Amino acid sequence: MVQDINPQLRQTSSQRSPAALLRKLLLTREGGVLCAVLLLAVIFTAMSPVFMTAPNIINLLRQISLLGILSIGATFVLIISEVDLSVGSLYGFSGLVAGSLLVAGVPEVPVIVLVLLLGAGIGALNGGITILGGIPSFITTLGTLYLIRGITLVISNGMAVSLPYGSGTAPVLKFLSQGQVFGLSIQVVLLIVVALVGFVLLHRTTFGFHVFAVGGNERASRIIGVPTGLVKVTAFAIAGSLAALAGMVNFGFLENVQPVTGSGLELDVIAAVIIGGTRLGGGQGSIAGTLLGVLLIGIVRNGLVLLGVTPFWQTTLIGAVVLAAALIGGVTSKNRSK
Repeated sequence: MVQDINPQLRQTSSQRSPAALLRKLLLTREGGVLCAVLLLAVIFTAMSPVFMTAPNIINLLRQISLLGILSIGATFVLIISEVDLSVGSLYGFSGLVAGSLLVAGVPEVPVIVLVLLLGAGIGALNGGITILGGIPSFITTLGTLYLIRGITLVISNGMAVSLPYGSGTAPVLKFLSQGQVFGLSIQVVLLIVVALVGFVLLHRTTFGFHVFAVGGNERASRIIGVPTGLVKVTAFAIAGSLAALAGMVNFGFLENVQPVTGSGLELDVIAAVIIGGTRLGGGQGSIAGTLLGVLLIGIVRNGLVLLGVTPFWQTTLIGAVVLAAALIGGVTSKNRSK
């Protein structure tokens, strides 16, 4: 009897050993990205004495905050095995609409609420067209990408929209964009709040369970009673509303918006989410992983700027990081399936 139990005890003990726990962590996508983040931080710290200073870290966190907000919304969409290419255009469009209304004298709070609802509505429209039309979301959102960008250019007539200098307009939006708490940008606080809400919604609610179910097997989810259409539309609406929020914050920070603001931003968003471990095929992903993916991209760009590397090489290295993340994801998936 004792001889039968002891091997089990030894096996349980070995599974709880630091080496076993470390191996288990590294086999997760989040663990792999975390290791990459730490490795890059060490490399850039060794190459630039400025990298690990408090001002640079605070600046880095502020730089990635809006990308993080956008990427959290995109995480919901990618987990349901869809993609939203219109978030960059919606980001710029939302800032332009908010700026135009504020300059026209519309009260600030109604403008913020209206733009958030507009973003959610456009996101829901993306989901509705995809579902009702039976069109791949790639095609749907590629179309709305150009449609929204075109409307932005028409409304603005190709001209930037700016708040009057020293007018005191939009104090709430300026606080959310430019304010600080204990030396930390409010933009970072906003990212933390959005991340916490997103985490609870995705990982602690029935809706989150439905999101993973639809992404894992939509047909099976429909059979067991999951409202797949509603889940998809809601996921797109979340992505749209967060794109609108980020666009308004960007406008409040710069106090102006260009008609081409947000061009190409959707690629950074998708890259961050994929690097963070969300599978393009759906069914897998996490808010924590997405934040790590955003942080990794931010570290690469920040570190290369400090080293004086041209933006061309920055783009090249981001592409290499995406490919490496995809390869690592494939290897870890195979190891976990063994």
